[in-house]
Amino acid sequence: MTKQQARLRVRLYVRLSKDDGDADKESNSITNQLQMLRYYSKEKGFEIIDEYVDDGYSGTTFNRPDLNRMIEDAMEDTQPSGIMVKDMSRFGRNNAMFMYYVEEIFPNNDILFIALNDDVDTRYEDNEMMPFKSIMNEYYARDTSKKIRSVKKTTALSGGFCGSFAPYGYRVDPNNKRKLLIDPETAPIVKRIFEMSKQGNSVHQIARTLCEEKILIPRAYRAMKNGTLETSTGFRFPTDWVGKNVKMILENQVYLGHMVSHKTQTKSFKNRKLVAVPKEDWIVVKNTHEAIIDEETFELVQKFISVKKRPNKTGRPNMFVGLVKCPDCGRNMAFSNPNGREPRFRCRTYARNSNLCTTHAISYDALVKIVMDDIQKHIKNMETLGDQFIEEMRVLSESGGGKKIKQFKQELELAEKRIAEIDSIIMKLFEQNVAGKISDGRFEKMSVTYENEQRELEERRKALKEKIEAEDYKTKNTNQFLETIRKYENVTELNRSMLVELIDSIYVYQAEGTGKERTQKVEINYRFLCESQCGIA
Repeated sequence: MTKQQARLRVRLYVRLSKDDGDADKESNSITNQLQMLRYYSKEKGFEIIDEYVDDGYSGTTFNRPDLNRMIEDAMEDTQPSGIMVKDMSRFGRNNAMFMYYVEEIFPNNDILFIALNDDVDTRYEDNEMMPFKSIMNEYYARDTSKKIRSVKKTTALSGGFCGSFAPYGYRVDPNNKRKLLIDPETAPIVKRIFEMSKQGNSVHQIARTLCEEKILIPRAYRAMKNGTLETSTGFRFPTDWVGKNVKMILENQVYLGHMVSHKTQTKSFKNRKLVAVPKEDWIVVKNTHEAIIDEETFELVQKFISVKKRPNKTGRPNMFVGLVKCPDCGRNMAFSNPNGREPRFRCRTYARNSNLCTTHAISYDALVKIVMDDIQKHIKNMETLGDQFIEEMRVLSESGGGKKIKQFKQELELAEKRIAEIDSIIMKLFEQNVAGKISDGRFEKMSVTYENEQRELEERRKALKEKIEAEDYKTKNTNQFLETIRKYENVTELNRSMLVELIDSIYVYQAEGTGKERTQKVEINYRFLCESQCGIA
């Protein structure tokens, strides 16, 4: 043994993660790694400066607390020293980072590197296999990551639960970790959140209510169930609900009884940062567990949380938020209180640029009266005419729905025909480009134009199919309208609940005439009736 070896000062580093698999779990355990390194150090007469342990950290990332601490200590050391590991994979499975440290950082700072099982020792020059072994370590991590993703995807496609913890309102089945069961403690809170949203409360209003009632936020609730809430330093305000958390609950299809997976994924096997997956790529398997929220409530809530509820200067709540629209530009109408006069609605486009649309203005109170009168008219007719009214509503709905469906299908046919035409045009352009009849630049410019048009048509086709499906649903659900409206036969004052359950949209047209001759058409589209109903202001 040489004098240099006897005096070598070393830092021992050990690491273990799930990436290492069950086969080598025993030999790679923290205890076994340390025993091996200590024994070797004693045998060679090395002086152990310190020991560093990262348990539960992947080798693909070099952002590990004890690894960073060890490297910092070694670089600040004024005397030469070494870093010793069981094998190269313990130091890291990212080839670029591994080679950067071992061949650049360490030599420049008089730091030696020893990997026992791989026969790597940078005191000597016979380390030719080190780069190849490093590449294989990275390949192992890549292959393991691919297998884990494959298993998770298979589980997701079969409707199994893949998350680390159950969504708020549910718990993991103790007999089957891939299945969700309703949590009797939090499911009622989820139901209440949806009901408050349905009644017109914003996500921020709901969050404030939950805060005031000192209901634990989902993370704090999990910590409480695990017995770590009191000892955790991450919960200074365990009842501090925010609008974002409420919105995440309101948008989650899991409460319909559907398993929703693959909403996020890591950037790569080297970069564990989670990134959002486009909604169209989510894996949704329906009816995998008991639902907390019914389909109708969920759809209503989605419609209204998508509307940004701006605070108004009137100090008066707007129960029509998200419902009142301009029939010309299609935008939601603005709710305002101009110059201290009575609150009213007017076209948002007109408010920004009077050259693009007209006012379509109507007072808030006038709209309340029109809508309430129309609802009461339906209730009265239902009571007076009985079965005759029901039949008239069905005929009216089927007639109106048939007209709209016919119109949408015609537009759909034209869109699909044009999409096919563009496919043919692009193919001909390609053939002409190959034959040298048009230049590459010209081909690229023309194909991009056609592809953009085709993309817009495909979006239009999707929207039309959804409209056809919606109108067909309305046509078949006239009885639902009658059942819903019957709930309000004794109500004398319009409220948000009535609006949400009965009405899909309200279109306010531009007024005609002046003074006593002034009239204004208001179109009320009921949720379960295809034919619009109209009132006159």
